[in-house]
Amino acid sequence: MRPAASLRLQSIRVRNFKAIVDSKAVKLGPLTVFIGNNGSGKSSLVEALETYQTIVRDGLDVAMQRWKGIEHARHKGAEAKERAGKSLNPMAFELALGVSPRKASRLLLEANNDPAANRMFISAERLTDLDGDFIERDEGGARYIYGTGRSILGSSVEGFEREAQHVRDWQFLTLQPEKMGEPVAQQRTEGGVRLDKSGSNIADYLRYIRSLDQAAFDGIVETMAYVLPYARDLQPSITSELERKTYLQLTEANFKVPGWMLSTGTLRMLALLALLRHPLPPPLIVIEEIENGLDPRSIHLLVEEIRNAVQGGITQVVLTTHSPYLLDLLKLDQLVLVARDESGEPKFYRPDSDTKLNEWAKDFAPGRLYTMGTLHEAAAK
Repeated sequence: MRPAASLRLQSIRVRNFKAIVDSKAVKLGPLTVFIGNNGSGKSSLVEALETYQTIVRDGLDVAMQRWKGIEHARHKGAEAKERAGKSLNPMAFELALGVSPRKASRLLLEANNDPAANRMFISAERLTDLDGDFIERDEGGARYIYGTGRSILGSSVEGFEREAQHVRDWQFLTLQPEKMGEPVAQQRTEGGVRLDKSGSNIADYLRYIRSLDQAAFDGIVETMAYVLPYARDLQPSITSELERKTYLQLTEANFKVPGWMLSTGTLRMLALLALLRHPLPPPLIVIEEIENGLDPRSIHLLVEEIRNAVQGGITQVVLTTHSPYLLDLLKLDQLVLVARDESGEPKFYRPDSDTKLNEWAKDFAPGRLYTMGTLHEAAAK
């Protein structure tokens, strides 16, 4: 079992990143679902998590390439400034990572750039353990040892190896079914196969699961048979013409259907099931708009799969959704509503903190409360 599996991301605070000025500490449970109107800022929090992971794993330069530079990723109302030689208005990520809120390591990283945006750097970093002892980035020493764009955590510094591994193993998904059915080059080196963010290597990922645990693989195939009653079998296959590639192949009646002919919903459901049923699932799985391409029956099945996965305690799931039907399958304490305040800043609100909403929830499911506007009304108070 992965050594970091018992850890959980307890909370995150983001400052000066994209739409977010200051999210304050957003508490996360085994399953946390972010809801809100388009443009409310929920994607900014998810992208902040992914950006932090990329800084730790690959460095600041790689992390900012996605945004075409740090000057575009920082909140537009928080320009980079210097005063008395000290940089101001940093982009900041603060995480609590542990087995419980009270037993969690604290990870802080601040990134900034000079006013002309010619240079960017990690301006501060502190790793604090359960006893309150910490390792802090010494700017001079850090430049020499790590470089101005490399995280201390990324070097698996002594005492924080589990936290570093946990962050590196986070899995983000923005599935692209048009890529998932196509044959992809088989990973032939030793080591685990990581599911690509787009899901494009789903066939190779399933092949790896089969090599790890035949029962887990068979369980995925059997569950897909529930989603697709007409399917007799679903297997990753290998072709070796010119280049060895893996692709999906569905058996239906007396003929076979290649992966590129499968529906987008089938491919999405398969990737999500594979991730949740993996013998060693990622410690954190983050999926945006999980309901895309799925029918109500599949959504219901998927929610049950997520419940089973998080109850095992070895994975944690963060979702965003616009689906009232999906919300009706959840509890109020699993939701975080993101809404803009009067100044236009995103605020992160937990509906279960409102006594009146808890009373409403006895008669109305969360999806109904959401579509009625009741959650937004409570958040605006």
